[in-house]
Amino acid sequence: MREDDERERPSWREIDQRRDGSRHRQPARKPRVPKTQAEWVRKQALAQAEALFKGKRARPEYQAALRQLEACHGTKKFPQCARKFLEEYGLPEEWGALTRLLDYPEPGTVASVLEAMAAQLGGRSRVEQQGFKGRLKVLALTSLHEEVRRRAEDILADM
Repeated sequence: MREDDERERPSWREIDQRRDGSRHRQPARKPRVPKTQAEWVRKQALAQAEALFKGKRARPEYQAALRQLEACHGTKKFPQCARKFLEEYGLPEEWGALTRLLDYPEPGTVASVLEAMAAQLGGRSRVEQQGFKGRLKVLALTSLHEEVRRRAEDILADM
């Protein structure tokens, strides 16, 4: 026996399949995507990547929770809505949401909100700064909680 006889020979089916994939035939081209659609896809991918790095706050659920917090503000449901929001997302970065949380009944949280707002104060408009200063004066005079009064007075003294 010769060595050639020992090796496996391809079946006729395999030979036909090889012929179908001829090197002389052009491969099928992928359909071209229009530039506008490609740009849209790229922007979507970038937005998803940014959302991934931002965490929970970039999700639509966060925006819905902010709207829910705004809707509950001034109602009996506000403490419950605010507690749920704070447990889920922590202190927000949005100025309006922080302003609403100043009405939260827990003094430790209100003190933290005051600190967060004081840290953002430099980047706010003059009207927002004046509004915050007025709110601090009211809290320093009328708050039932010593911790909130003291924190408001400290921030006013630093302004």
